[in-house]
Amino acid sequence: MSAHLIIEDGQPWWWDSADIWVVPGNDPNGPPGAPVAGSSNYLWGRVHNTGNSASNGVRVDFYWADPSGLIAVGAATAIGSAFADLAPGATQEVLCLVPWFPVIVNGGHECLLAVAHGAGDINPLPDPLPNGFLFQPQQHEQIAQRNVQVVQAARRAQMLSITVAALARQARKVELHLEQGGELAPRLLATLGLGKWQPAKETAVSAGLSREPHCNDDAAGEQKLLLEVPRGQAVGAYLSLRADKLPPYQYALLRVLERQDGKVLGGITYLIVSSEDGREEQTS
Repeated sequence: MSAHLIIEDGQPWWWDSADIWVVPGNDPNGPPGAPVAGSSNYLWGRVHNTGNSASNGVRVDFYWADPSGLIAVGAATAIGSAFADLAPGATQEVLCLVPWFPVIVNGGHECLLAVAHGAGDINPLPDPLPNGFLFQPQQHEQIAQRNVQVVQAARRAQMLSITVAALARQARKVELHLEQGGELAPRLLATLGLGKWQPAKETAVSAGLSREPHCNDDAAGEQKLLLEVPRGQAVGAYLSLRADKLPPYQYALLRVLERQDGKVLGGITYLIVSSEDGREEQTS
């Protein structure tokens, strides 16, 4: 008999996890939403025990990192931990005991990670995680990732920064690729304060990738961008994003996928909403 700890991944891409969410402000029991840079935010996680044995004293560690396909221990910054006792078949929402203050440099947008450690887990992770250990949610059920950003639609192009990093001992050749359309799970939308929103039936989203920022609305950039990243370093890229006005309570979806040797290693999901909606959520 053993416990089986899981923090669920997102679908179709693991970084869309609804088992990690943010409550901006000073009240951890307030409504969920997008993080606010430079201010207090609280992190919540949802952990499951699908095994046939209890796991008491489960610890869920929370981290933030610059968004990148490969994130390793040492590159991610620990925020704090939450704790739970999980009976067989139990699910529990847990609160990180330390508030999170997103850095203003990234406009409040960072990748969030949650990692569960617990006694009797059927496939336990090293505890503590060794330096250089790769956070790979698609390979470890106890790890989940949230890399979703809410963006307000604007007719003038917005320049959003993207970071692609390489590990200390290996250079990388990476292709960034744009993917438009689709919809998010209702549970994920609810954690953004967007529970009423539906995917837009018709949208006019113009997006492109470039190595340098630009302010020319006519220069949308490329749909695919090849980057060479020296070992142990990070390379920046830019997403130019422009969207016409969206109908109330509708959103458009855009993802930047990071591929290496044809395999998707990670990505960022951008949820585009109208700047004129009377929303209950806060956007980053």
